[in-house]
Amino acid sequence: MSEKTIVIAGSSNGLGQALQARFEAGGYHVVPVSRQGKGHVHADLSDAHATVALFDALDPTKPLAGVIHNAMQFHREAFLDTSPEVFEQVWRSMTLTAVNVAQQAIPRLRAQGGGCLIFSGASGSVRAGPLFSAFSSAKFALRGLTQALTREHTAGGIHVVHTVLDGLIWSDKTQQRFTGAQEPRSMKPSDLAEVYWQLFHQPQSTWTHELDLRPMAAAV
Repeated sequence: MSEKTIVIAGSSNGLGQALQARFEAGGYHVVPVSRQGKGHVHADLSDAHATVALFDALDPTKPLAGVIHNAMQFHREAFLDTSPEVFEQVWRSMTLTAVNVAQQAIPRLRAQGGGCLIFSGASGSVRAGPLFSAFSSAKFALRGLTQALTREHTAGGIHVVHTVLDGLIWSDKTQQRFTGAQEPRSMKPSDLAEVYWQLFHQPQSTWTHELDLRPMAAAV
């Protein structure tokens, strides 16, 4: 059987790197996509034409198995200080990228009998707090999109998953952004990658469509 392709949309040095390592170890050809970053395929997935070009350029001898969508733009600002332009930019980064990716991936997956789409959410996907109006509204929208895709495309063999990553993911960026971050109270990228691997390979009789994840020390 030919090697299959996984597209990691919005790859990073934390979770994205761990996902790439896990899926490559499992025998997949991984295409890590970001706007910038060494070793990544560079594409602006908020641009529909750039997204089409990315998927058209995939190796046809390595059929698409699915996509993991991690695109995120962290934004924390008072609502009255958030300009409409910034609000839209955050939405484009986290929601429109998912729309563009799904519209390219789903026809390809249906043509070959199915596949998996995993969309990474956050605490802000299910509850919104002060200073997170732009971020949470985009994450809420992403969650709604995944629910619609699930109900519309499951019959075509498309396994759509939304993960609620309810906590910090341990990385250099997390330590820089959150001065009080502690590794025991954060999720390990390699552990998350293992969960994503399991979701990707669930039997059809027991598909998960939403999974809530948080570190043990933070569970309440």
